[in-house]
Amino acid sequence: MPYSLKRISMLLSCASAVVLLSLLIDPLAASIPRSSVLTAGARIGSLIGNGAFLIAACAALYVAGRALKSKALMQAGKGAFLSVIASGVIVNIAKAVFERPRSGHALNSTIELLTNPVLFDLSGRFNSFPSGHTTVSFAFAFAASQAYPALRMPLFLIAAFVGASRVYLGSHFPSDVAAGAILGAVVGWLSCNGFKDKKNEWKIALFFLLIVFVAFFKLNGYLVFDIDEAVFSEAAREMVSTGDYLTPTYNLEPRYDKPILFYWFSAVALKLFGVNEFALRFTSAGFGALLVIMTFFFVRRIRGTLAAYLSSAALLLNVLFFMYTHSAVTDATLAFFISASVYSFFMAINGQRPKFFLLFWTASALALLTKGAIGLVFPLSIALIFLAIKKDWESAKRLFNPLYIGAFLLVSVPWFALEFRANGMEFFNAFVLKHHIQRYTGVISSHGGPFYYYIGVLIVGFFPWVAFLPCSIYRAFKERKGDALLPLCCVWFLFVLIFFSIARTKLPNYIFPLIPPASIMAGIYAAGLWEKRADKQGLYALAGISVILALLSFILPQIKGINNAYVPAHNLYYLGAIFLAASILSIAAFSRPAPALYGLCAATAALLVFLRLNVLPPANIMLQKTLYDYSRYAKRLDKDTALATYELNRPSIAFYSEKKIYKIEKRNACDIKELKKLGDFIVITEPKKYAVTDELKGLRVLDERNGYMLLSSSEKMPAFR
Repeated sequence: MPYSLKRISMLLSCASAVVLLSLLIDPLAASIPRSSVLTAGARIGSLIGNGAFLIAACAALYVAGRALKSKALMQAGKGAFLSVIASGVIVNIAKAVFERPRSGHALNSTIELLTNPVLFDLSGRFNSFPSGHTTVSFAFAFAASQAYPALRMPLFLIAAFVGASRVYLGSHFPSDVAAGAILGAVVGWLSCNGFKDKKNEWKIALFFLLIVFVAFFKLNGYLVFDIDEAVFSEAAREMVSTGDYLTPTYNLEPRYDKPILFYWFSAVALKLFGVNEFALRFTSAGFGALLVIMTFFFVRRIRGTLAAYLSSAALLLNVLFFMYTHSAVTDATLAFFISASVYSFFMAINGQRPKFFLLFWTASALALLTKGAIGLVFPLSIALIFLAIKKDWESAKRLFNPLYIGAFLLVSVPWFALEFRANGMEFFNAFVLKHHIQRYTGVISSHGGPFYYYIGVLIVGFFPWVAFLPCSIYRAFKERKGDALLPLCCVWFLFVLIFFSIARTKLPNYIFPLIPPASIMAGIYAAGLWEKRADKQGLYALAGISVILALLSFILPQIKGINNAYVPAHNLYYLGAIFLAASILSIAAFSRPAPALYGLCAATAALLVFLRLNVLPPANIMLQKTLYDYSRYAKRLDKDTALATYELNRPSIAFYSEKKIYKIEKRNACDIKELKKLGDFIVITEPKKYAVTDELKGLRVLDERNGYMLLSSSEKMPAFR
């Protein structure tokens, strides 16, 4: 029977919970008792779940139906065949996205994936999730049971037997099988019922699947980057290791840079998935996916399905979104809660539904707990500026209902109170004065930039949708009637952009909270193009930006002195070809906007895949691989062997070595002599620092490469390999 989208969302939520819970029993799979009889039975189950066997079964059903003139049998054969083929395609895409190592291949899997990046793993070592046999078996069972409901239970029991056999044989973890069962049932439903739905809800289901695939695309095939991602990663690892869930620490010292919520999410992920790169980035990817889905429903409610699809596509398919959903940093989580807050505010005033003000304050509280004051400053300022422009003073009064503010305080205050009680003015000085006031009014860690810094970030990071923003902003200033969504997004976008442009400290991730409103503005403009009612200036801008980026990609390899270590020349040529394709599509959009917009989405997706497979790995190897090797060497040494760094701030060393680092600076280089009193130790530094520091000259050089050196205090230290 057909299912409503609401029911599908509830079922998918329950399914996600089942998969997450199944992760808890993954470690038990290796302890299942083995016997020759059970092994033989498991091999039979594995054979039944083989795609070729199931396709043969589909053909047999159809042939039997033709011979017996049974429409039910023929329908079962056709439906099951379509389900098996569709589920086979989707599950193999999912395997490529998640790249989970099979049992026995987890050791050094990150390095193997980093040094051999491929779209599809043909070796079979890194495609454990989800179980393909289980997926196609459940898809077959669902489709066949539609024709013969009386056989539903036996068919699903056989499919479950296939999944159990894969776990028993050591080919999969229980969570792989749980995910495969759910995916197979969903694809089976889509094949049998969803495509017949006149409301086209099946398209939404497939779009949500695409959202998950992009947000989680190959999260675990590269090392954590210094500095921010590595700091958050090590702080989360230390939280799980020490059991201190009140005060985040880095290098076993309190870290007051950010509040607690992101660390809690990361700690839960580490508990579920183990200490690995996928677990560390799971929170960012998860909230990124939820942000796109939430934006889809919000825009669909206000502007309709077409604008919802295009706004969500713009949010999903850009470099900034891909970057910060693939990093263990707070930005995607913060953007989700700020967006939830502003969306709730708009729902409250647009439909006169005050209950949404409660969601506004609750989401603002969670944003505050994610990254500090901007979690409240941004949504509240945006709301007040928008209400002032509209002169809606009545809504402003309802916004500050004491009950709603009480809910905000109830959610946000307890952790701050407990943290201040535990650490007093040390916490206040570091969190409030240094990481809020000084970061805004001064330049922290040399991260400065001109006033127009973020314009360049948007041109590259929000390509191609950035070309549509000027027209959208102009239209927002002219729009006086209607739902006021465009003016709200304009206020939101400009407020964040101006706020951080004024700030002295500048980093690309700071403006990530403006990407949701920018995506909505771009999506609304694209919807106008699709329906041939929008002006064409945005297409001229897109063509110009695309041509400029293409020319830069083609010219840069020819300029002597340009360091192309991270991006080889042939990769720049490929990037130039993608930008050139975008310029051609922008011209095509003048006459055929719908196919051109499809093509633009495909070109942007190709850009993201190319960056992940061809640009990120060499950059990651160049920047992080040597430090990773030194750190793993340090981890293998005796636990009493100390690890120090000299004039080097690379938090990934602490994460991968799982050791406390003795940080030695130039002003206290004499501490190297003091360190000798503790026993054997190793030092990681840079050759240029080694060359000018006499205290380091007496140490044994174990290794030197890629701008780093590994030194030892003892001649008996094992050789570095």
